[in-house]
Amino acid sequence: MLNSIIDWSVKNRLLVILSIVMLMAATVLVLPKLNLDAFPDVSNIQVTINTEAKGLASEEVEQLITYPIEAVMYALPDV
Repeated sequence: MLNSIIDWSVKNRLLVILSIVMLMAATVLVLPKLNLDAFPDVSNIQVTINTEAKGLASEEVEQLITYPIEAVMYALPDV
């Protein structure tokens, strides 16, 4: 199979070269139209919430204070 492809390519050298040149030309024409970003969007979309309550354990602060604040923050637009 591979030998037959090689034999055909050697016999039809001009056709192979023209095909490669056409593919390269098509690539050069299409390349500027590709909508690629060189750098991905790396904007930071995080909000840090630090809560502190004296007399409560860390689990209680998280459940009673931090989670409700986070739930309200999720509902706000553009936050």
